[in-house]
Amino acid sequence: MGKNSKKAQGTEAAPDLPPSAIVVDHDLVERAVEHIRNILGKTVARGMDEVGSYLLKEFYGNDPALYSSSNPSKHASLRQLEERCETLDLPVKKTFLSNAIRMAVVLHALPAETRFLQLPSSHRVELLKVKTPDKIEQLATRAVESKLSVQKLREIVRKEREKTKSTRGRKPTPPVLRALGASVRMLRDETTGRLAFRRDDIDALTDEQMDEARAQADMLAKRVEELLKLLG
Repeated sequence: MGKNSKKAQGTEAAPDLPPSAIVVDHDLVERAVEHIRNILGKTVARGMDEVGSYLLKEFYGNDPALYSSSNPSKHASLRQLEERCETLDLPVKKTFLSNAIRMAVVLHALPAETRFLQLPSSHRVELLKVKTPDKIEQLATRAVESKLSVQKLREIVRKEREKTKSTRGRKPTPPVLRALGASVRMLRDETTGRLAFRRDDIDALTDEQMDEARAQADMLAKRVEELLKLLG
């Protein structure tokens, strides 16, 4: 009886699989991609919106002008918060916080029914690189209506920024400003506005490289001090 039972089990028919498990169903894959993207997009975008609104309200009194002010100490508490990022207490990247609050600032300048809010967070982050609210809304509308990929939108934004930076009809930038601008761009993180290098970058240096870095930083500090004296 036991042998017959084992034999019956061995010849038991395999369960019928759905057709898509055996042959690729491209329509199914596309539907799944869109569905998952929509879920993730709504979750990430909603989270970024809520975080940005909270930070702007609690850290800057819900006033975009305070966030954008020229006061060098304006981000003291925000920077301290960023130091807690990527820990068990706050498992998000610094760029997430930076983009979230910048997004909240931008939203204050956009129409109530802005197309910007119809875009996934990846597209919105690209539009943060655009300087004027009118242009942001224009590009957001184009992205929604044309269903632009983030790569395509990134390319459009890049071209827009190049137009803005065009020096046609303007006086050439003086060498002093060119040199200072290049130095600042090399040392400044474009997203956070802070120093581009972190402790990990320093720890990765050898003793010889550390000595060279100190010497060059000291030389740079002296040149900056001399320039400040000339500038009065």
